[in-house]
Amino acid sequence: MRVAVMVFLAAVSVASLEAQDTIRILQDSAAVPTQRLYRDPHRAQVLGTILPGAGHFYAGEYLRGYGTWVVTVTGIGMGPVVYKLDRCSFAFLSGSECNPGPKWPNRLVGVFMVGAGVWTWISSARDAPRAAERANERHQSRRLRALIEPSADPGPNLRAGVAIRW
Repeated sequence: MRVAVMVFLAAVSVASLEAQDTIRILQDSAAVPTQRLYRDPHRAQVLGTILPGAGHFYAGEYLRGYGTWVVTVTGIGMGPVVYKLDRCSFAFLSGSECNPGPKWPNRLVGVFMVGAGVWTWISSARDAPRAAERANERHQSRRLRALIEPSADPGPNLRAGVAIRW
């Protein structure tokens, strides 16, 4: 029994020494600094999915976001109206009898408008993460960076300054 206890204590002591080995240093995951993004691509995609153009507004592409919103709302809102219109839609204003004519052109245009509105909304939601990445790149390139580099002149001179990328 004493031998088993001694073997157990020796094994435990060796294992605990191995845990404190300073040769193998692992990087602590809590100490790794994570760079915070200027605009989050996932948030832009969620916003663009909920409301057409909102992801582009979030990313700073206001004109594209507004255009997406206008095309989507116009297509989805006016498509059913155009689908139901015919020549006799406003016949109540005149007292004469009306011939409605063929219905297929209006129905075709109405279905096309709704489809274009839905397609624009889906395309905008898919492009919103890339818009956020473009905003991050623009934000990163606008930051001031200090430069210290060797001079082109012979000698130990250094050029120092601030780089501003336009």
